[in-house]
Amino acid sequence: MSGIVYLIGAGPGDIGLLTLKAVELIKNADVLVYDRLINEDILKMAKKDAELIDVGKFPDNHKVPQSKINEIIAKKALSGKKVARIKGGDPFVFGRGGEEAEYLSQKRIPYEVVPGITSAVAVLSYAGIPVTHRDLSSSFHVITGHEREGKDKSLNWEVISKLDGTLVFLMGIKNIEKIVQKLLNYGKDPHTPAAVVMEGTTPKQKVVTGKLIDIPSLVRKEGIKNPGVFAVGDVVALRDRLKWYENKKLFGKRILLTRTYEQSQQMKKILSEEGADVVICPTIKITPFLNNIEMFLEEIHKFDYAVFTSVNSVRSFIEASREKRFDLRNLSIKVVAIGSKTAEALENIFIYPDIIPEEYTSYSLANALKKHVEGKNIVLLTSQIGGDILMESLGNCANVQKIVAYKNEPNYEIKGKLISELRKGIDIAVFTSSSTFNYMHQLIGDEINLLKNSKIAAIGPVTKKAIDDKGFNVDIMPSEYTTEKLIEEILKNYQNQ
Repeated sequence: MSGIVYLIGAGPGDIGLLTLKAVELIKNADVLVYDRLINEDILKMAKKDAELIDVGKFPDNHKVPQSKINEIIAKKALSGKKVARIKGGDPFVFGRGGEEAEYLSQKRIPYEVVPGITSAVAVLSYAGIPVTHRDLSSSFHVITGHEREGKDKSLNWEVISKLDGTLVFLMGIKNIEKIVQKLLNYGKDPHTPAAVVMEGTTPKQKVVTGKLIDIPSLVRKEGIKNPGVFAVGDVVALRDRLKWYENKKLFGKRILLTRTYEQSQQMKKILSEEGADVVICPTIKITPFLNNIEMFLEEIHKFDYAVFTSVNSVRSFIEASREKRFDLRNLSIKVVAIGSKTAEALENIFIYPDIIPEEYTSYSLANALKKHVEGKNIVLLTSQIGGDILMESLGNCANVQKIVAYKNEPNYEIKGKLISELRKGIDIAVFTSSSTFNYMHQLIGDEINLLKNSKIAAIGPVTKKAIDDKGFNVDIMPSEYTTEKLIEEILKNYQNQ
């Protein structure tokens, strides 16, 4: 039985520009065949058992030839697979999607085209350059800057040079001297405003503007490389007034998040919206211990208070309750949460904590509990390295039992990527627990000194102390120990810069 191929445009880089249809198809695809210019976060949308095939190509250095790509997508579809062929930009705008569609048609393989936002428009928009403007340009023309070998004479440069609208060249950085010279040779005004945008719609975006005649030297001077969009026309002069993306508070700042991928997503979303280049390297690995919680559920009637010390303990509790089919109507004990996020996780399953301390630390929680638990039986749902402060503080007035709800350990799988990202330079490293910092030190040893030139953000005093103890300075810490407040402090730190 034949499958189907979806020729999907992934847009110019910003994952927020991916269409809803593209997202749905990518999530349900059996095979993802992708190019180098797509946002790597797109691959994280794939289902767990999806096959990922990298056919990325660089200019003049094709990793997989087009003929082979055609064969791959056809073979996978003929085996009954749903194939997502993912391309940067739009598949039918210099994306060779037409060639792939032709090949599939010849093989009588079903296919669909999912248009993407083309870089010819989006990249310039992010640079504050409208391709059309009522007073300046009534048309725009998208032109390849990288002709196939043997087709050098297919473009009519005399006609192109005389066009009144905006000229947009894609894939033309390598040939920019030739392009400019052709335009000048056929009468284009050398003082025409021009711009080149590198890695547009991403936090790495870099823009150079100037007169057409000067653009090649400016490109070399500023180190502009592919991928880039080259625009020529009077609309470029509007950039000084219309640029917006680079004005974001955190534009271009590289921010390192060290908690788990799942827990980092919301923070990444907010920071990315402010223009940051967010790198997630989880130094911590969380493994639920469901058997321990299942045994606790069998004896839950013996306890008066259940203390949840983190969101991870709640997640383990939920998973074990589902496995054991534990009915929450049997939860007849008082419930305690260490902070607002833990409380929120409990409230999501309609458990509303009886006690939440004003300050979200173990010391504050212990003080809040002391007046309630004299002679009571308390269970702490925590990690194998957690709960010591509560055990010590409450042990004299209550019967306290620790249940290891999950294992908290270093994530050795991330070591190589972590060192690589640190060597590229990090502006802000964010730590949301002492474990995330201590495990980083354990993972990379002396390489942690690469953080000496970075700002360090800590969620609270316990995390700050762990960082201080290793000789590092904490630059950013909120007065309320939540991720939301931590983000606010990061933004404040750059507000006036």
